[in-house]
Amino acid sequence: MGTAIPIDAEQASTRTDDQGEIAARTPDQAEARLTSLDLVRGFAVLGILLPNLVSFARPGPYYFTGILIDYNPLEEAGWIFQYMLIDGKLRGLFALLFGTGMAIFVGRALRDRNWSSAYGLQLRRLLWLALFGVVHFYLLFIGDILLDYALAGLIALPFIRIKPKILMPLGLFITAFISVGGSFALWPGETLEALSAPAGSEARAEYDAEMAKERERLLTASEQRAEAGFLGMVAWRHEIRPVWTRLLNPPATMGYVGMMFIGAALLRMGFFAGTWEKRRILAWGWSGIALGAVLTAPLAWMAVEYAHAPGVMFFVQFAPTPLLRLPMIIGMAALFVAWTPALMRSGFGQRLAAAGRMAFTNYIMSSVMMGIVFLSWGLGLYGMWNRVPLFLFAFGGIAIMLAWSRPWLARFRFGPLEWLWRCLTYMRIFPIRRETPLVASETNPATSRA
Repeated sequence: MGTAIPIDAEQASTRTDDQGEIAARTPDQAEARLTSLDLVRGFAVLGILLPNLVSFARPGPYYFTGILIDYNPLEEAGWIFQYMLIDGKLRGLFALLFGTGMAIFVGRALRDRNWSSAYGLQLRRLLWLALFGVVHFYLLFIGDILLDYALAGLIALPFIRIKPKILMPLGLFITAFISVGGSFALWPGETLEALSAPAGSEARAEYDAEMAKERERLLTASEQRAEAGFLGMVAWRHEIRPVWTRLLNPPATMGYVGMMFIGAALLRMGFFAGTWEKRRILAWGWSGIALGAVLTAPLAWMAVEYAHAPGVMFFVQFAPTPLLRLPMIIGMAALFVAWTPALMRSGFGQRLAAAGRMAFTNYIMSSVMMGIVFLSWGLGLYGMWNRVPLFLFAFGGIAIMLAWSRPWLARFRFGPLEWLWRCLTYMRIFPIRRETPLVASETNPATSRA
C-alpha cells in the first residue's frame, strides 16, 4: 500500500475538504500555499528560458524552419531535445498552473466576499495582467505569453469553479478539438508534394525558387532587426505582430483555456494537495512523460525527414501538438508533486520553489537579461549563436534566478512584480518588507509567513 504525499515536509498549510476543494488551515489566506505548485511553477519558469532564448537570439523563423541554417548533427540533436521535452510543454504547464491559480484565488475570495465581488477581483487581476503583457510584448519580447493567458483567463473565469467531473472532460474536449482542427487546417500537403517531386521537375523548381526568395527576405529582415535600436525594436514588434491580432487568435487562446480547465480540475481532484498515493502519482508522472514522448516522436521524425521545411514545421509545431503533449505536461507536474517532500528538504528544492513563487518577476527579468545580452541596445550578440551554445546562456540565466529568488524572499514577502500585481488587484498598498528577515531554515515557501 502506497503512502499519501504530504504537501510539504510539515503537511501543515492546506487540507482537502469533502468536496475536493482546497481549504486553508490558517486564517491568513496569503500563507496557505501548495508547495508542489511553487515547485512546478519554478521548473516551468526556469525551463521556458531555453526556447525563449532561441527566439531572442536568432531570427523568429529560425525557431520554426530550417531555411536560414544547415542542421548539422549537433544542431539537429539540440532541436530534437528541445522539441521532444520543452517546446509547448512549459507554456502548457504554465497555462495549467494558471487555471489552478485562478481556482485557488476565486475560492479564497469567496470566503469573505460575495460572488460578484470575488469574480470582479479576479477580473481586475486578469485585466492588469493583460496590460503587463502588452508592455512586455512591445518593450521586450515578441513571444510574450502574459497577454495570451489573460485573454484565456477571461474566457475560463466563468467556468473555473464548476465540478471537476464536468471541467476535466470539457478541458480535454477543447484540447482535442484544437488539435484535430489544427491538423486539418495546417496539413502541409502542397509542401510534401513539392518535396517528393523529382529533382529538376517543375514542381520542385517552383518550390525551391519560392524558398530561395523567402530565405532572402528573412535574411534581410534579420539584418534590419540586428541593427534596430530599442525604439526600432518596438516598431518592429508592432509591424510583425500588432498586439490587436493576438485578440483574434482563437486556436491559441482556446488551447490555453483547455489547459486552464484541466489545471483547475486537477486541483479540485486533490492532485496537487498530497491526497493521492505516491505510487499512483509516480505512475501518472512516468507514464505521462513516456506516452508524450512516444506520441511526439513521429512528428520529430517528420521534421527531420523533410529538412525542417516551413510548411512541415508549422504543422509539427502547431497542429496536433496541444493534445499530444498533454500527457507529458501532466507527467512533469506529477513527478514534482511526488518529489515535493524530498525537494523541500534540500537547498535546491527550496531555491526552485522560491523561483516559482517569483515566477512573474523571473519571467520578466529573463526577458530583460536576454535583451541586454542579445539585442542591439545591449551587447548585440543577436544572430551569432546556434541552438546548443544558446542552451549554455540559458543555464546561466537559470542559475541567476535560482541564486537570487530565495535571498529576496527571505527579506521580502513577495517578488517585486508579484507585489505590484497584488497591490493593483486589491487597489491598496501591501507591506513588502519582512519585519525580521528569515534565516535559511525558514525559507520554505510553504511554511514561511507571507
